[in-house]
Amino acid sequence: MTGNKLVIPSSETLQDNLNLPERSSLRRICFTGVRGVGKSSVLQEINKEDINVCFTSGSDILQYMMGDAYSQFEFFPEYKKYGYRLKIRDTLHKIQEENGMDLLVDSHLTVYNLKSGEIDVIFTHMDYEFYTDIILLDSYPERILDHRQRDTKKKRITNLAIIRDELNFERRKAAEISKRYGIRLHVVQMGEDAAEKMIDILFRCKV
Repeated sequence: MTGNKLVIPSSETLQDNLNLPERSSLRRICFTGVRGVGKSSVLQEINKEDINVCFTSGSDILQYMMGDAYSQFEFFPEYKKYGYRLKIRDTLHKIQEENGMDLLVDSHLTVYNLKSGEIDVIFTHMDYEFYTDIILLDSYPERILDHRQRDTKKKRITNLAIIRDELNFERRKAAEISKRYGIRLHVVQMGEDAAEKMIDILFRCKV
């Protein structure tokens, strides 16, 4: 990916308040999957390749915006969380505008809400018009459970039944959003060839 670096917005970018334009010929790809599915591992492999794609992370942008308050984001009122997600979308557009390249965003389509105990769709009304593609990294519950149990640095659900519900909800919502809003959906199974399959999607799938 471009320069083998994660693109972080500048302070000027974060201050901009842009109106979302109509879709251009450039792709905007949401790389999603439930927590612990292995997105970071796949992206590390992809980052070794020379791919003309600009890569950034929604979580990193949010952390940059919020500073120390980031650790409490999940417990914020929903209207505040939604507002931050709108700001992230403006920032993503500005990043693509500055780089003039396809944009791959490490993000989430759904998340388990630690406060409510429900699984939420976290796409905003701007996301439905922003993204041209969704790449869903899929796996099976036991593998994700093992990953979460080994990653002790993050607070994650380790109830197998809930993980199964998270996976099923993510799959269902990805299919529904793709059909309703005309966003191309690509499903990649987590495994040794996941990075190779994702690279193939990045090379061959054009708007």
